[in-house]
Amino acid sequence: MPEINHKTYIKVPLKEVYKTVSTSQGWNAWFTDDTSLEINPNGTGEIRLRWANFGSENVNIEDGGKILEAIPNKRFVFQWSPGEQNSTVTFKLEPYKDGTLVVLNEIGYTNSEKDLKACIGCAVGWGEALTLLKIYLEYGIVYKQDI
Repeated sequence: MPEINHKTYIKVPLKEVYKTVSTSQGWNAWFTDDTSLEINPNGTGEIRLRWANFGSENVNIEDGGKILEAIPNKRFVFQWSPGEQNSTVTFKLEPYKDGTLVVLNEIGYTNSEKDLKACIGCAVGWGEALTLLKIYLEYGIVYKQDI
């Protein structure tokens, strides 16, 4: 089954990266428009990712699901459904040099035409998203138009 894997080095502390990928304020600052998420004391919860007038087609997108794991400064794992069924997105954070290595993995796609199309789109999208995360955290630059 297809799988998405990306890595990027961000020259900011783990704590700052984790806060950005594990809060609605963090997501909305660099990537989404009206994301909401809630993490329970046991590290699970719910996430709703929202984009308004997204991309060149100006579409409104909403997706999300369960937060499976939220371990401060280490991992943030959630499910969503860009294809036929839920896929699982994992942000793994590791100390690296003067900052954080962000390892992103997404699994759960099948070989169906709809899932393969979603997987390809998300593979490109997550690469772009990690670049946006990096320039936001390192330089304070926000670029959310025409993604």
